[in-house]
Amino acid sequence: MLRLFALTLLLVFGGLSPTTALAERRVALVIGNSAYHEAPLRNPVNDARAMATTLRELNFDVTLLENADRTAMQRAALEFGRKLSEDVAGLFYFSGHGMQVRGANYLVPIRASVTSEEEVEVEAMDVNYILARMAIAKNRFNIVILDACRNNPFERSFRSAAGGLAAISAPRGTLIAYATAPGSVAADGQGTNGLYTGELISALKAPNLTIEQTFKQARAEVVTKSSGKQTPWESSSVIGDFVFRPQAAAPVVGTADATFWTAVKDSSNPSDYQAYLKAYPQGFYAALAQSRISILTAVRDAEISRVARDAADKAAREALLQAQQREAETARANQPAQAQTQAQAPVQMASLSSPSQPSTAKPASALDMKANWPAIEQAVRAHFADPENAWFYNSHIRAPAANSLTLNGVNYYDPVTVTAAGIEAVFVLQGSFPFARNIYTGGFQPFTANVKYILQQQGSGYVIREFLPVSAQAMRPKETPDQSRVTP
Repeated sequence: MLRLFALTLLLVFGGLSPTTALAERRVALVIGNSAYHEAPLRNPVNDARAMATTLRELNFDVTLLENADRTAMQRAALEFGRKLSEDVAGLFYFSGHGMQVRGANYLVPIRASVTSEEEVEVEAMDVNYILARMAIAKNRFNIVILDACRNNPFERSFRSAAGGLAAISAPRGTLIAYATAPGSVAADGQGTNGLYTGELISALKAPNLTIEQTFKQARAEVVTKSSGKQTPWESSSVIGDFVFRPQAAAPVVGTADATFWTAVKDSSNPSDYQAYLKAYPQGFYAALAQSRISILTAVRDAEISRVARDAADKAAREALLQAQQREAETARANQPAQAQTQAQAPVQMASLSSPSQPSTAKPASALDMKANWPAIEQAVRAHFADPENAWFYNSHIRAPAANSLTLNGVNYYDPVTVTAAGIEAVFVLQGSFPFARNIYTGGFQPFTANVKYILQQQGSGYVIREFLPVSAQAMRPKETPDQSRVTP
């Protein structure tokens, strides 16, 4: 009868290759007990969680128990056995307190109360209970690994004090692993994980190691890092090879395949990658070529959608500007002649710095316009320089969208009015933009634009609330002494 106190993997293969081992289903039961009333442990729950995560990455169907009592452990072992069959590899892992009594190994649940050796069979779970579940399944491969070789918390109550776990001869196709040699004890460890489990997890993740190589690598690291104080031990009668993490060898790239890929790998044309796939449908870079095609096609479709969206936005803006211009022209045509004459007459006493009257519009003199000119001109120039308004000025000035416009001078026309909305005036904008006049010489194309703005005072400056293009013939500067024809 087999007895064991830790994790055991029973490997019952008949000469299985790594590929066969990967195809075989894998089932694991992992238990970690730390919260003992007597002699609590630091690492077993952490070890169990880390082991469960690693085994899931290695395609094991894992059941994880933390701080389990005897009933929970036995029920989990029963359910574990039901999952095993001839085509399933089984793995059982236990981290916590273990003890040997008269040559038998027992796993100690939490809340166990042991005052004599006779009570161990009632309070703890015999390793044979796990091994029996595996034997009933008659599965091809089982492994049992022990990280439970710690001090017996109840040894003061025993007549005979045996340290560590008892040695077990592994049956055919079985590998039994201990955190340290039989009869010896291992420390719980000061880090997040115990020394043995931490090194074993690293070895399990190494590709293409057989089971013997995996445990040999873990043993070598533990011996080195413990300065020889702890030596893991295994008892094995495994037949064949079992690989925890099989990994296929990298395919060999043909010369012609690599040459073709080198020629097209930096292309931005999906057709080049389609040509590669046509020549080498199973080539080494086939998946990468297909990915490049998908990305470039998506980028092209997104660019087409963006151009169409920009064109629609521009058309909508132009329609809005035309509608605003028609409304302004209609309002001027319907304005009574008397009111228009009154608006044309300058009122020297009006002040742009004072709050405007909300009821009626009133003219402002050129003198007051000059007094506020630095802030007003700054608002116009800021509006002109704002990239969001580039579409407006390019379309109004009829300059190519690719050319950058430069604003050189700003002037204004009379009349200037102050309304509830703010200062309303027509401004003349003078500037230039790069323009190739002929194939031999370049230069700058000058422009003059007339824009009607409504500016609103904001703090010590002004902001533009409305803007509308107007015709050069619609407004002409007045030839009066109070109206400057140059920038104030």
